Amino acid sequence: MRISPEANRALRGPYACRLCRMWLLSVLFVSAVSGPSNVAVSATNGQVQKSTSQAGNSAPVRDAAALLEAGRLEEAEAVARRAVAAQPRNTAARSVLGAILDQRGLAKEAENEYLEALRLDPNSTVALTNLGVLLVRTGRGDEAVTTFERVLRLAPDHVQATFNLGALYAARKEYGRAIPLLERAAGVGKELARSNDVALLVTLANAYAHVNRSKDAAKLFDVVENRAGADPRVLFTLGLSVADAGDYDRAAKLFSRTNTLRPDTYEVLYNLGIALYNLNRMDEARTILQRAATLAPEQPEVFYRLGLIASARGESENALGLMQHAVKLRPVYPEAYFMMAEELVKNERISRAIPFYEQAAAEAPTEAIYQIRLGVAHFRSRAYAKAEETFRAALARFPDSPLLYYLIGYTARAEGLYDDAVKAFARSLELQPNNAAALSNLGFIAAERGQVVEAESLLRRAIGLEPDNYPAHYDLGRLLVRLRRYSEALPILERGVTMGNNDPGVHYQLFITYTRLKRKDDADRELTQFKTLEEARKRLESGMSEKDELPPPKVSVGSPKAVKEERPKLER
Repeated sequence: MRISPEANRALRGPYACRLCRMWLLSVLFVSAVSGPSNVAVSATNGQVQKSTSQAGNSAPVRDAAALLEAGRLEEAEAVARRAVAAQPRNTAARSVLGAILDQRGLAKEAENEYLEALRLDPNSTVALTNLGVLLVRTGRGDEAVTTFERVLRLAPDHVQATFNLGALYAARKEYGRAIPLLERAAGVGKELARSNDVALLVTLANAYAHVNRSKDAAKLFDVVENRAGADPRVLFTLGLSVADAGDYDRAAKLFSRTNTLRPDTYEVLYNLGIALYNLNRMDEARTILQRAATLAPEQPEVFYRLGLIASARGESENALGLMQHAVKLRPVYPEAYFMMAEELVKNERISRAIPFYEQAAAEAPTEAIYQIRLGVAHFRSRAYAKAEETFRAALARFPDSPLLYYLIGYTARAEGLYDDAVKAFARSLELQPNNAAALSNLGFIAAERGQVVEAESLLRRAIGLEPDNYPAHYDLGRLLVRLRRYSEALPILERGVTMGNNDPGVHYQLFITYTRLKRKDDADRELTQFKTLEEARKRLESGMSEKDELPPPKVSVGSPKAVKEERPKLER
């Protein structure tokens, strides 16, 4: 059973506990902080950052930083507030108080402390670095980049800001900018990275993997795994990064080791199941994900992904039932609605797929694929006006999409609006010059208009660009048959039938060609095949293969019991 690309993409990411970019929190006198909020801070080799503030680094500030490092946040806050009250112009005190407030989840108050520290000392790298971390956490990545760049202008060797900026670029997939910074922070030279910071090494290895430096990535992954020993936290984090880099075999082994060290943890089992799926080890993936579902029956993702596995195994009813259970647990779940629609389409239940596509598109309007597949479903239902409306609505959001222009052109072609179709296909070609599909359709229209020389040229160009383009082979073969160039048509159609054997049209064209070339046995065979396929097509279009349908998507929130069975029943 072929797994759809959408299903593969949906299952491969994102992982349950995505690799956290362990953003650094620069705190005076604290070389590494790991508090209750799991904020990791890179070691600075014990280096004390000097302050130009009033009274400098006072004893209360050192005490507050020590309490922060120990995770005693309430006590740390009380000490830091006393320090600020005693010395309001002490930037060190305000920076530590800001760090404490940030870890306590009081982002706005923390930001105010950092800004006040910077008002007192605009060149405080401590306050700037901490502010940059806060900006990342609150979704202001562009401001964070500017802030970390400012730190590096003031202190080019600032390890924390170097790592932070590199990690931020990596998270944004700007690996060309990320790698030099991460290498500098890790001390990469001719030898392997000298840094003992696991987060840094994992982030750098992940960046290497995404720019096809697989050997460099593997070396760093080896370093981290060797240093991890039997630490399940590090092994799990490494597994997430390795999986993100596409090495699912190694990821599965790391997750398995983690599970041995810390058995029956939902996040570990969940990610192990996904890694096994991507290795096509479906039975193992299903077993592991069922265990995860038993541990955390309130988690919708595990049922959604079990549904994808059922779909891949051809268990349509089971897949739909599992995904429906997922949307009961999470009513706003566009991926699940989308994949339910895909499952229905796979089973030729197109009219019932449309409400699910509509739900997905409404919940995630920035996902072009949802809009596109909704439009395609309307097209396949022959609701051409609705299809065009859907494609044009998507085009307003994605104005430079060659695919959307192509689909608009294809819809216009189906309605016989050839002028509109030519304009749309031409625009698609402008945006994607080697667009074989657009060339093929322009060739079809030229042939329909009797422009045979132009049609043949366009269709041959399409085949030259895409040798497996079936429509171009079919239309070129049909054109040559019309022109009575049967000997030229034959190899084109024989190649085409290997790609479109279920299309009655190509068999009919071969029947004509073989007949004209006086190959009676071949002609009879093709005529029989044509009749068989044409009957099947008519039955399908008359709705004879339509099945019982799912109800429209529901968004009510339920409180289901723990689901241990793999095959919940479909709602009727």
